[in-house]
Amino acid sequence: MKQKFLVDESAGIKVHLALKGKGYDSKSAIEELRGAKDLEIIEVAKKENRILITCDKDFGRLALLYKPPGAIILRLSDERAKNKVKYLLLTIERYKERLYGSLIIITEYKVRFRKIS
Repeated sequence: MKQKFLVDESAGIKVHLALKGKGYDSKSAIEELRGAKDLEIIEVAKKENRILITCDKDFGRLALLYKPPGAIILRLSDERAKNKVKYLLLTIERYKERLYGSLIIITEYKVRFRKIS
């Protein structure tokens, strides 16, 4: 299955553009859902079968409650776009079979998984 992503405003437009540049089906909340509430973002992810990408740690709790197809939270000390893209793409490539059905927390030191389905 080809992964589809929904990039939250907190992750930034450059993350979305990097995913598109690598051939992924990516939708940007900045471009299409600006100002939407967190639950609205999750509903779009569910409706369109997209994995949510965010830097907002509140989505961890919400993902466990409302169960989007998948959620990736970037918790990096260096939040420059280049660093976000680097760790995100490494994780997507390495763990592509585990993205759907998981809440994934990415730090510079480890990647943690929790089942949400």
